[in-house]
Amino acid sequence: MLRLFLILLLCALFAACSSDDDSANFKKWFDDQGIATSYGKYDDEIDVSLMKDSSGLGYDSSASMVNTFAALGNVNGVEHKLYFGLRAVDKLDSVWRLRTDSIFYANFYEGKIPEEQKNIKAKFYWLKEKETEHDTTWLKLQKEFSDSADVSIDWISGGTRDTFNLSLPEEFLELRATTADTLRLFTGIRLITNDVVLRIAPPITSDISGLLRVAQKTRVESCGDLCLHAGVRESLNVAFEVGKDKIKANKTVVFAQLVLPKSSDTTGSELGSPVPMFVFNEEYRVDTASVKNDGHPNLVFWKGDTLKLQVTRNLRRYVPNTFAITLRLGNPMLDTNSLSFLFPNVFSNRPAYASYNFNTAFEGAKLRLWYAETDIH
Repeated sequence: MLRLFLILLLCALFAACSSDDDSANFKKWFDDQGIATSYGKYDDEIDVSLMKDSSGLGYDSSASMVNTFAALGNVNGVEHKLYFGLRAVDKLDSVWRLRTDSIFYANFYEGKIPEEQKNIKAKFYWLKEKETEHDTTWLKLQKEFSDSADVSIDWISGGTRDTFNLSLPEEFLELRATTADTLRLFTGIRLITNDVVLRIAPPITSDISGLLRVAQKTRVESCGDLCLHAGVRESLNVAFEVGKDKIKANKTVVFAQLVLPKSSDTTGSELGSPVPMFVFNEEYRVDTASVKNDGHPNLVFWKGDTLKLQVTRNLRRYVPNTFAITLRLGNPMLDTNSLSFLFPNVFSNRPAYASYNFNTAFEGAKLRLWYAETDIH
């Protein structure tokens, strides 16, 4: 808003103090930048409809090396598995200590592990390898495991550092090297218990002796063509039809908003927390104080009956009678009661594995437009 105000002020001063030729050149520069030179405002609301067969989910299903945190579990149709590469020269650890992601648990559970995450059933897989592969090859995770066993993961309180302890099966611990001095292993873990996700700090060799690398692979179970998942780099591409000549082609769009009906129901929200919905290639500036008090127009799993998405840039590339957008879900909103002046972040830097279904929302979509005059009077 400040930039817009300064541009308008500059425009007005220039128009008042310069010659007609200078004004014309100045107006041409504004037109070239796609900036209106005066703002007589129009305010239209237009019914729009989703184009058939326009939706498409973009999802990255490749495995990735664990960096800042790892997830293990299955919730809202999103399953995370962990894979480990080991090279042991001595006997194997009977217990793996998976340190908890303290940032996540401090944000959402005041540092305490929820009861449902304290004793978890899991499946452990393994395969003896002949050689150590390059990371790029290993990350393809194409090898089939030769053995598996049911195991349990138990939460152990460690004061400032809690751990999820994984007790390894006897048949795995009895493995011996196929060469004189080295045992190479490819292993994996998946939770059998559903509706639980464990957040884990990147494992290191003090957690698992002989550890070479850790990867995470996420699988999404589709819940429909118009269902979007959070925390898994997924996007939803949709196109809308607009009535002929409904959008004024000779006017500059100052601001455009897509309004969709929504429910404040938290079904699909893993943490019960509000999650922001973003339109790719649009800018959002969030005022912390405002969000703490009133929320934000693009939050799902939040009070209110409408979702308001900014689509201004998309409308400026408007093709007559249609426009397309790409949607994605962001990270969950923190408890606003716990936010302080020193740490005012409204949204977490850790994802929630939520899912949101647009099947009924798009049926009542409306487009709100604010126009500007382009002539200097």
